Amino acid sequence: AIMSKLELQKSALKHSGVSYEESLQAAALQPSVYERIGREQGFERLSQSFYDKVFADKDAPWFTSIFASSSKAEAVENQYRFFVQTFGGPDLYAQKKGKVSSL
Repeated sequence: AIMSKLELQKSALKHSGVSYEESLQAAALQPSVYERIGREQGFERLSQSFYDKVFADKDAPWFTSIFASSSKAEAVENQYRFFVQTFGGPDLYAQKKGKVSSL
């Protein structure tokens, strides 16, 4: 089943303990999350590690199915670009996708 944005936010809060509003505060941190995590290289490592786990997880087909139309490499690249742009780095996501990203 496809979740609405509101349902996804509620589910994220339930599983992480972080509200949508609290997550927005991360975009305003100084130094930025981009700097704190290690710039592009840090987000690339984070994205790769995350998708290594997602694509290896056979117990959560509902989550893995979200990425059925993408290769693992595409998913990693899109996430990496989104994170870099969202958390204070260059507009890598917009350069590829042609649109602005937000949390």
